[in-house]
Amino acid sequence: MKYLLISLFSIFLSGCLTTVVPAKSEYRIKPDIEAVENKSDNCKTKSLKIAQAFSSSTLMSNHMMYSIGELKQYAYTESLWAENPNTIITSSILKLMRDTHVFKSVQMSKSRSRSDFILEINIEDFMQYFDEASLHSQASISMTLTLIDIKSNRVVSTKTFDAIVDVQDLNAQGGVKGLKEALNIILKDVNTWIIGVCK
Repeated sequence: MKYLLISLFSIFLSGCLTTVVPAKSEYRIKPDIEAVENKSDNCKTKSLKIAQAFSSSTLMSNHMMYSIGELKQYAYTESLWAENPNTIITSSILKLMRDTHVFKSVQMSKSRSRSDFILEINIEDFMQYFDEASLHSQASISMTLTLIDIKSNRVVSTKTFDAIVDVQDLNAQGGVKGLKEALNIILKDVNTWIIGVCK
């Protein structure tokens, strides 16, 4: 009886030690808009640098956050960003600026090359929101872009862009889809804005 109990305890213990922990899902956002190219020559001889976006520390993390009601904020336990939202937005705007061909060249701010303008990005919101009952959800993005003349330190233009999209699936994957759609809307508006600035 003693040996039987030891054997059963050993089997139980080994089962506990080999419990499989579910892997966390990693999500990424890759915008799929087609940039409208600039037809004006006003900025064709100018160069632009894209500054790393300013944002809260939560948007510089790979934790995927969501909000319930007006006061509560949480992180999904089994879902992460493959790239943090700050990096997603900075790289998306860099690609957009290159695809529009508004400027002669577009570089990241770490580039040693000289440039005529710098584009600053301030991210105010990048979040999935649920109502108090968790029956409805929306994805919200808000950011302000400021184009600065480097030689004079003069603000050429600044504009805030907002997009709110209803989320169909009330989970992390639904939130990612909603944030992607909201980012597509904002990038289209940014495209129109930067072309207008250089007319």
